[in-house]
Amino acid sequence: MNKDASSHFFPEFRHPSPELIRFLQADKLFTILLKDGSVIHFEPSNTRDFKKWLLCHKIEDVKDSARKTRSADTL
Repeated sequence: MNKDASSHFFPEFRHPSPELIRFLQADKLFTILLKDGSVIHFEPSNTRDFKKWLLCHKIEDVKDSARKTRSADTL
């Protein structure tokens, strides 16, 4: 993990965490929804660290949200 996980910027990624709403990961490719409504794609050199950074900044993981919704629907 990068030394400063609390940083609003991840190395090689030009958008600060406050601009991000949610993400979806497919293998090494991340699809990210920005607050301005645009969708971007990013393939980091270290997918594990990038995902940790997103989650550290409370950026919603679409797959995780979908799982929680499905689980709640079965109750």
